[in-house]
Amino acid sequence: MGKYYFLASVLPAMPVSLGDKLYLSFSDIAGIVLRNMEPMDIPLTKALLMAIDVSNFETIYQDRDVFIEGGTLTREEIEHKQNLPLFVQAFLDEKERGVQRAYLFDALWERYYMYAYSLGQEMECRFLIDYISWDISLRNRLVMIRAKESARGAEDYTLLPHIGGHDLSAIIAQLKNQRNPLLAERLLDEARLKQAFHCEGGDPFSVDAILATMEKARIFEKWEKMNLSFKIDDIMKGGTFDKHDG
Repeated sequence: MGKYYFLASVLPAMPVSLGDKLYLSFSDIAGIVLRNMEPMDIPLTKALLMAIDVSNFETIYQDRDVFIEGGTLTREEIEHKQNLPLFVQAFLDEKERGVQRAYLFDALWERYYMYAYSLGQEMECRFLIDYISWDISLRNRLVMIRAKESARGAEDYTLLPHIGGHDLSAIIAQLKNQRNPLLAERLLDEARLKQAFHCEGGDPFSVDAILATMEKARIFEKWEKMNLSFKIDDIMKGGTFDKHDG
């Protein structure tokens, strides 16, 4: 059995459905995990949380007033470029020289994915290896769909094509039949929850299971906050947003 019996026992149970309330905020859950992880496993925990930092970095430098709590960096650290991970600093150095990308921040996401995936391999963390590679596959499949719709070259937006190779045909088929953008996003996050569950392994007290719980909590909190503005039940019935479709 894994070494995180105490930690697994103090983390709250996850909600049943997207939009339901977490018993603790994601930021609180991340804090509990970081305080109770073995020192050797903290880099794995931070690597997962750094996806939030990258998202925050992207929105802040696009002058969008959005900040997700629970990452490893504060808003002030990102705005003042302090305590940045090495892969973020490398992106900024590349940006100064001129990023050869159709979309600037693809270069940052690629550096993040490579960092997290490589760390997972180095430390033999199945969750990071399997979940990150699946997430790259999903991102690239979505890029292919959007590129086809806009008559753009998908290769200009694809990240790390040598990593992944997951069969996502069932998810993509459902997505193509979904015209409501919010419901499409819900479908994708439900797929992420299923993948996190799949990647947590059979030991509920392992580092993989703890990381999976954190990722699931992040997704649930996203929809909990959305539910403060939108009635998820009405959306599922097709009522609230029908008049806005198209």
